[in-house]
Amino acid sequence: MTNPSNDSHRWFVEHPLLLGVILVVIFSVLRFAQTVTWRILFSTLDFQSSPQFFLFIFVWVVILSLGLIVGGIVWLPRFSWLQLGWSRKGLPKAIGLGLLGFVLLSINIIVWGMFKGASEQPQLMMPSLSRVLIVAFFAFSQPAWVEENLYRGYLQPLLSRRMYIWLAIIVQAAIFSLAHIGYLSNPYDFGSSFTAGLILGSLRGRGSNIVAPFLAHGLFWMLTAFMPIA
Repeated sequence: MTNPSNDSHRWFVEHPLLLGVILVVIFSVLRFAQTVTWRILFSTLDFQSSPQFFLFIFVWVVILSLGLIVGGIVWLPRFSWLQLGWSRKGLPKAIGLGLLGFVLLSINIIVWGMFKGASEQPQLMMPSLSRVLIVAFFAFSQPAWVEENLYRGYLQPLLSRRMYIWLAIIVQAAIFSLAHIGYLSNPYDFGSSFTAGLILGSLRGRGSNIVAPFLAHGLFWMLTAFMPIA
């Protein structure tokens, strides 16, 4: 007599790409719910230097990290951390590429801001240590960790098995951009998100270390520590 749980588990192992699409949809819904509750609880999408806000971010990180990455990617389709790109091999090069990626992501947002016609200079601030730490925790545990594992660590290698690597990078960048529906509204922001996906996907390549896009993505989000979010 077959075990239904084993049968369902086998289905996920045999259909990893379809599982990836399902995980992207789940992640998009959860991120939208996070944004809504963030605004309701704290009246702004800016970062707060309070224990309540840190607890809010921590709970969401646990849900997304354990639920989507550990449960949805590592456990269900039996993807190893090495397959996701986490390796000590080529680490110095990956760090260098990550710093380069951070520069490219910063240029990307400036260029798309010019296309959008943004004339106001961003408001800068000298953040407190607590704000820097909270932003760092969020930056490297949610955008960098969750999104890089999902899009560049899981989806991109699966796509590259079925198409040329350059096309796989484009497809994952398109999925990455479309997954921001409900979070972004301006077409220029979607364009910026798409080119960011291209940059991060290129850093990952076919089988290089995922540390490069992880570092670039996290450092880019660290900029929000110095710029209040409206």
